[in-house]
Amino acid sequence: MSIVVTGATGQLGGLVIQHLLKKVPASQIIAIARNVEKASALADLGIEVRQGDYLEPESLQKAFAGASKLLFISSPDTDNTLRVVQHANVVKAARDAGVKHIAYTGYAFAEEATLPLAHVHLATEYAIRTTNIPYTFLRNALYTELFINEGLRASVESGAVVTNTGNGRINSVTRNDL
Repeated sequence: MSIVVTGATGQLGGLVIQHLLKKVPASQIIAIARNVEKASALADLGIEVRQGDYLEPESLQKAFAGASKLLFISSPDTDNTLRVVQHANVVKAARDAGVKHIAYTGYAFAEEATLPLAHVHLATEYAIRTTNIPYTFLRNALYTELFINEGLRASVESGAVVTNTGNGRINSVTRNDL
């Protein structure tokens, strides 16, 4: 059995791998990174590191070869149209490589959300459904870390956070909890 994790050098991917190492041997984990040099610390742990770039479909099919399970972490790109293309490349490569199960990060409450990125995640979910590969849509909330920044210092000092949410609420979670 092999578990392939995309975005292995990213914040979420790195945390996922650290948690996986508590449950499975390093030999069962395959880390996918655009830049394999950035993943040298993972290789030092005994994890196989493969090069894979969401914009290079051929690299993805090679990277996913032999995967029992794929954790597909969504692209961090801010161009949503490009993200749809990147995600389609990942889904097609997973299908063509014979991946047995896809877990996709997705977005919580995507059908009701008004954020443009929700459409990217729904499109990706629909693409995954077309493959007939068993899947799990994780539907992650926004990362709490996105709201923790130096710009909040003034809010802490004043005791008030001013946002554009009106009476809305924010659903967030730390990457580590995911």
